[in-house]
Amino acid sequence: MRQLGLGLMVAWLAAGPALGADGTADAIKAFGLIGTWSVDCARDPLAACDRTTGCGLRVTYLLSPSGQPMIRSVVSTLVAGQTRTGELTIETAKRITDDRLAITSIQRTESGATLAWVRQPGEVWDAVLVKDGDKYRVFMSQRDDGTKIAAEDGFEVRPPPGTPANALPDHWVRSDKPTLWFSRCGD
Repeated sequence: MRQLGLGLMVAWLAAGPALGADGTADAIKAFGLIGTWSVDCARDPLAACDRTTGCGLRVTYLLSPSGQPMIRSVVSTLVAGQTRTGELTIETAKRITDDRLAITSIQRTESGATLAWVRQPGEVWDAVLVKDGDKYRVFMSQRDDGTKIAAEDGFEVRPPPGTPANALPDHWVRSDKPTLWFSRCGD
């Protein structure tokens, strides 16, 4: 499981310039990520989260005025009109294959979650995105040292039940739930 995700990263690193000839910004653009995406564009992040339908979420890939690729996420909260916003800078992005992109990013802002196993400011994370037509999903996502894992082989990964909020687990549980597909929303 984890070996396949790590194997893709090793293959990406070994390929070097052949697959990653584009610069980071060029790779993001060529992969078609610039713009706003969501798992459900009809869910407004300004509307309050709902126990049945969930929360509104928008993930925007953009280039800062300096040309630095960034990711900005906006998610609704339990209070209408209040959102949580997170920002990451994309340090590297390289094509692995036509439908896969490896990204290394740094969390720049507080995530709003106090759980030890979620992204925190300053952390470096590696991810592989898979694109199918006009949709993409996260195939692999983990902190660069492997101590935190969010997705593996296209499936969500969580700490085992009962893990204290302030502790990292000594192992992770891959769920049977595939990662969600993101579609482009009207920019």
